[in-house]
Amino acid sequence: MNISNEIKNKLYTDYRVVFNQQKQAWSRNRGVWNKSSYELGIVTKLITGENILLKGESYVNYDEHNEEGQICICGCPLCTSLFRLYHKNTNECFLVGSVCIKKAGHPNFINDIACGRKNGFCKKCNKPLIFRNKRKNSKKAYNGVCNDCRVYKKIFLNIPYRYKDKYKIYGTRWDCELKLWYVWGYIDELPDELKKLIR
Repeated sequence: MNISNEIKNKLYTDYRVVFNQQKQAWSRNRGVWNKSSYELGIVTKLITGENILLKGESYVNYDEHNEEGQICICGCPLCTSLFRLYHKNTNECFLVGSVCIKKAGHPNFINDIACGRKNGFCKKCNKPLIFRNKRKNSKKAYNGVCNDCRVYKKIFLNIPYRYKDKYKIYGTRWDCELKLWYVWGYIDELPDELKKLIR
């Protein structure tokens, strides 16, 4: 996004905000912070034309867990680490602390990252794995994969004809074209007896 020199000067002189080429993100170097005023909305409006604190104007990426630094774009020097917050329409990136991530409409992001550090991240999509509470998205038995990445599919089995009736209790079916037995489900949830028969 093209930002005029006039706005860049204003960002630097008024807020000590600059574009960090190395991190490809807007960050704040230093400056006096007033606990009662959060300047994230003002700064992001100067850069993108929109206040990123309004819900729906930003997004976060679970692939990017945290950045070095302690001064948020809002000026708060109390952060233990910074996170990448993106403007939805321009993809401009801002290095912000946990409070500003929540204020921008991502209340669970920091807790999810903490869960990911404890439980791991999905092997396929890199989302943090959450094993408890109403936002649970995986189980330990899923071997590091979240619910969204698990595949409900037709699993083919090597069942000898003489044992076909024994396995019908598991919902096995016969595929006439392929001449194979199969069952619908998730591989990690199959009973051990069927797991041994996977083709």
